[in-house]
Amino acid sequence: MQASKDSVAAGGDIGAVITGDHNAVAHVYVLSSPQPGSDTAREAPTTRLISECHPLDLEVHHAIHVAAESDALPAYVPREHDAHLQRIVDAARAGKSQLCVLVGESSTGKTRACWEAIQDLAADGWRLWHPFDPTRAEAALAGLAAVEPKTVVWLNEAQHYLASPQVGERIAAALRTLLTDAGRAPILVVGTLWPVHWDQVTSMPAEHDPHTQSRQLLTGRQIRVPDAFTERDLVAVRRAAESDERLAQALAGAADRRITQFLAGVPALLDRHSHAGPGARAILDAAMDARRLGCGTDLPAAFLEEAATGYLPRSVFQALDDDWFADALAYTMRPVHGEAALLRRARRTPGSNRGDRFFRLADYMEQHGRRTRPHLCPPASFWEAALQHLSRRNDVSALASAADSRWRLRYARLLAERARQLPWDESVIDLGVEPLEVGWFEEDASWPTEHLTCRALADLAYASADASDFEQAAALAMQAAECCQPDPLAEIALRHEKAGLTVEASDLAHYAAANGAPDCLTHLAMMREEAALYDQAEHYARAAAQYGLTSTLADLAVHREASGDKERAESLWEAAASYGHPEALASIARFQYEAHNIHGAARTAREALDRGDASPFRHRVEPLWVRLWPHGIEPDGTPTPSPHEDHSW
Repeated sequence: MQASKDSVAAGGDIGAVITGDHNAVAHVYVLSSPQPGSDTAREAPTTRLISECHPLDLEVHHAIHVAAESDALPAYVPREHDAHLQRIVDAARAGKSQLCVLVGESSTGKTRACWEAIQDLAADGWRLWHPFDPTRAEAALAGLAAVEPKTVVWLNEAQHYLASPQVGERIAAALRTLLTDAGRAPILVVGTLWPVHWDQVTSMPAEHDPHTQSRQLLTGRQIRVPDAFTERDLVAVRRAAESDERLAQALAGAADRRITQFLAGVPALLDRHSHAGPGARAILDAAMDARRLGCGTDLPAAFLEEAATGYLPRSVFQALDDDWFADALAYTMRPVHGEAALLRRARRTPGSNRGDRFFRLADYMEQHGRRTRPHLCPPASFWEAALQHLSRRNDVSALASAADSRWRLRYARLLAERARQLPWDESVIDLGVEPLEVGWFEEDASWPTEHLTCRALADLAYASADASDFEQAAALAMQAAECCQPDPLAEIALRHEKAGLTVEASDLAHYAAANGAPDCLTHLAMMREEAALYDQAEHYARAAAQYGLTSTLADLAVHREASGDKERAESLWEAAASYGHPEALASIARFQYEAHNIHGAARTAREALDRGDASPFRHRVEPLWVRLWPHGIEPDGTPTPSPHEDHSW
């Protein structure tokens, strides 16, 4: 896509969005705000010249160790996302403040890419600020107002800043102010996020919105970092491998072209996990479940020990030595390539006893657990251990919600009561935030979120559509979408549909979705449904689901069932289930139940429960598990109050 003369690539204003399978570039503009003179007297945070920084100190992953190599890191091979990142760095170097977040799974090279990109700034005397002391969130909140020009703000693992329930929104607002302050330009903010964390801080919630500032700060400013190298990338890797033994080993041993994961020691971690004894495996399973269900990174040793017992068959547990837990911990903590280990000892948390020990699961193993264990529900020992040994209110509250959505209602109620008894985190009080107000931040209504040129383009597009000049309307709306406003293009696409220009409507809708406005695909699906073009409606519903909008598939399934086409309805529910719609598995189970496939219905309903799709408010009809467990017996056999009893606490 050719950048306009005012675009970021040409030195325009803030940000860039990389979308689609080929990382097409569209640019985002934000107007400058008045200079906040009240902040000028604040002490600037401690920074270092980029030339004085070391990548490992900035959390670039250690690579596999090879005796013949003396450098800390292997040779770097640029990929497609590096070119897009370089455009943003060049714009910052030219004097315009920029923000960019690299989004990808663990160990895909996000942090290393940021490090390589800022090297061009070192020659110009740029400095780097990595806020992390005393905590990342506190350091960022305290220092952002005093950041000086020609500074790189390094927000690796940006969820620690922006997803903080106490101050995340305040940090996001401070970043927005910083980026639009002409008096402190140029500033470059670079960050990294896993996709799950990106979704957390940018997705639009159904009701209360805890991440308004973060979403407006980040939307349209991400670069996707793929999990694997392309065949074209591998050509460059092979050339570099001629003089770098670590790359040569990665080429020989990496599966599915996952070069960076191999270099970071992931295969050794997975190999160690696969060869773990029953005690170590049980500890790791408990840790992975705790993380995927919402617990914080630091897990108490007492919690892991008690929780792990339920992951072991009784005969296996009885056969373990008295020192099984210590031996299992020693196995999981033994480092593999570089500094990677399955579990690592964490520092004592504030408020804990000096004798308490905490452990942190390796990043990649956390994601491995999310991929391999999404449909598994922890055993009773897990919930009991949480009641006895977790002391952070956020952790206990998260597990209460997880238990409730998995129909473990007795544990949900006990955990919720336990959470109410725990104090708020000290960081909330230290930062002057009232506990009842955590997560509630007023949006500044005067904040400029649209570029004036885009607004004018949108108005012209609407005027052209009103005059039935649809070709001109589409051209103007596409210009607005390429800059920062895809919503007008989505509206113009739907106007094309109403005018009978269905082919053009389809093309424009897909383009609008790729640029950040996928809602038009859902509207287009329902318009085709009303026109009795059922196959086309399903096509657009599936396209919308690829952007996370799964409700349209569910709506069409309800329509098919109402019309008597149960076979097609079940097919649509299966499609919705593949995209994770929370109502889908329960509906499939209901079809199986009505077809007298009781065992199949029970299995499917159990799967829905175990993956957390049991919350009653998500379902349009009574979930099947209400019929399968009607007498106050939970799926794990423990007694519970009636499912009809109010447990919303």
